[in-house]
Amino acid sequence: MNATTATRSLPTTCPFGERFGRRLPRGFVDEAAGLDWRTLIDTYAPSTDRFHLADLSRRPLGRGITAYEAILATRGAGDEPGRFTPRRLTTESCGDLTAMSEMLGRIGARVEIERFHQYEGHGFGETESWCTILRATCGRRETWALGFGEDSSESAIAALLSAATLLHLR
Repeated sequence: MNATTATRSLPTTCPFGERFGRRLPRGFVDEAAGLDWRTLIDTYAPSTDRFHLADLSRRPLGRGITAYEAILATRGAGDEPGRFTPRRLTTESCGDLTAMSEMLGRIGARVEIERFHQYEGHGFGETESWCTILRATCGRRETWALGFGEDSSESAIAALLSAATLLHLR
């Protein structure tokens, strides 16, 4: 065995795996190979870059349907950094992710979820956190996106906002 073969056979460390004890999904692991944690986050979790969920309220209506009201602040590609336009959106849905997806569609940032992965782990130091990884598309555009939160719903919404940013405004 020569030095090149020995180097190739060594396992590479993955900053995601170190935090969540899981491998990135097939396809994403190759795309993110060699990225450190900060670069991985900057590349695939830019949710506050263009879309910021300022408020989300829920009111159960019965039979599994919930009324949602959100203030979704948006910033266009040509807008000054830090300058967002707030939009109040409402919908009725059977879940948080479906509601946010519909709201994004109404403002012209449609996201189709092709693959969904969710993990609980120590994402930030010793604090328990959740990570959602999405493979998302819109027309011919496609991307992987990450979202983090204190619970599964918060991380899923964050991942959806990351996907919207990557698909529509980058």
